[in-house]
Amino acid sequence: MRGMNAGPEPLLSVLQFEGVVIAALAVLFAFTWWRSRDRGTPLLALGFAVTALWYLNGDRIAYAGPNIDTDQQRLWSSLIGLGILLIALGVIRYLGAPRGRRRWALVPFLLPSIVTLIAVALSPDVPRRLFHIGVLLPYAGAALLAFRRSTQHPGDGHVLLGVALLVPPATPYVLLAAGLAPTQLKYFAGAAVVMFGLVLLTVSLLRRQRALDAEVHRRADAEQQLRDANLRLEARVNERTVHLRELIQGLEAFNRSVSHDLRGPLGGMSSLARLAVDAMGRGDTSMAQRALPVIANQCDASVRLVGTMLDLARVGDLSLQPETVCLTELVQAAFDEVLLGAAPGARPELHCGPMPAVKADPRLLRPVLVNLLGNAVKFSRDAAQPRIDVEATVNGSDLSLCVRDNGVGLPPDAAERIFEPFAQAHGSRFEGHGLGLSIVRRAVQAMGGRTWAERPPQGGAALCFTLPGAVVAGAVERTGLAAAA
Repeated sequence: MRGMNAGPEPLLSVLQFEGVVIAALAVLFAFTWWRSRDRGTPLLALGFAVTALWYLNGDRIAYAGPNIDTDQQRLWSSLIGLGILLIALGVIRYLGAPRGRRRWALVPFLLPSIVTLIAVALSPDVPRRLFHIGVLLPYAGAALLAFRRSTQHPGDGHVLLGVALLVPPATPYVLLAAGLAPTQLKYFAGAAVVMFGLVLLTVSLLRRQRALDAEVHRRADAEQQLRDANLRLEARVNERTVHLRELIQGLEAFNRSVSHDLRGPLGGMSSLARLAVDAMGRGDTSMAQRALPVIANQCDASVRLVGTMLDLARVGDLSLQPETVCLTELVQAAFDEVLLGAAPGARPELHCGPMPAVKADPRLLRPVLVNLLGNAVKFSRDAAQPRIDVEATVNGSDLSLCVRDNGVGLPPDAAERIFEPFAQAHGSRFEGHGLGLSIVRRAVQAMGGRTWAERPPQGGAALCFTLPGAVVAGAVERTGLAAAA
């Protein structure tokens, strides 16, 4: 009757089933190493494979007392001890072994395990409790390392891994304290190993997921930076294109100026020189006396034109060297310089409101003021009472400065092109070559600002420029200047 009621024997025993699961973990870690080359996964795959071999044969390993004292027990104990040590070393490698002097902190946890394996292989009699302590001690060292990594890399599951590492060494002693027979320990120890392997695999997947998320964010940031760089490059190309277009327009104007402003004086000097030579050949010195001053004046005019062209080219080549500049003093110095070379006539009054101290390159700012004030002096000299006003407006740290005069003003179509090279708003009525305001624009652009012209309703002209971020905080002067020439 008993034989008739007995069911079929299970295909796998408990230990064999645990061995199959542990073998599957070995395959998974081997696959992880093959796909991602994670540190420590080869040791983990090998350690779980050795452990699986022990559990697949666990039913044939008899428990024969508190000591390991037979050849069979020494063989299988060495095998399971080696598997446990390989798993611990794999975890340590996976977490990143400490470097330098900190590496020696793992020696107290690893050395007893190695000594225990050697003792099992060579000694005829080793206590099982001593064997368990020795081979499972590396798990405690790996757990401490996992807890340390949890503070350095939060969110990677290292705390959970540290707790799982403490389960296999604690399981035998907890179960023995609960009254479990020593012969049953291997069944529960296998469950602890399976649980630990699953936790380790989960932590590995979490860590890989976080690494992938970080890589995605890094690539997204790199893509955004690339887009920003492309936008900056496009803006730079547009800026360079505008600059090149202006340069081409300047070259075209330069060619026109050379063909007109230089060819005319040079041709006149050549003709006068020939006439003077012919007259000298006839013995007439009066012709030479009349021609030589005219030739000298035309030479001076040509020299001034070439010098202005050199100034325009030099402005574009200067590298910025900003320093704190007192605008009031610089305006006065520029006005004095303009008056030294001004044509005879009524000298204007200069009125300058409160000026801030600015952070700018005086080598660029001084020619800006000299040319703006020189332009105002030239075009206001025919006024009944010539007057020049210099006004500064501060908006945050940005400076806007305008030079206004009560002169002939600007034609309706001149405000847009007044800063172009060789642009002369009033033709040949006033002296000059149309390069002074080009110097102004190029110098202001080099300092990051812009220029513009206005036609006030009351007449005259206002030429303005901005210097962004140039105002020195708290340095606005409370008094301007009013100077009559």
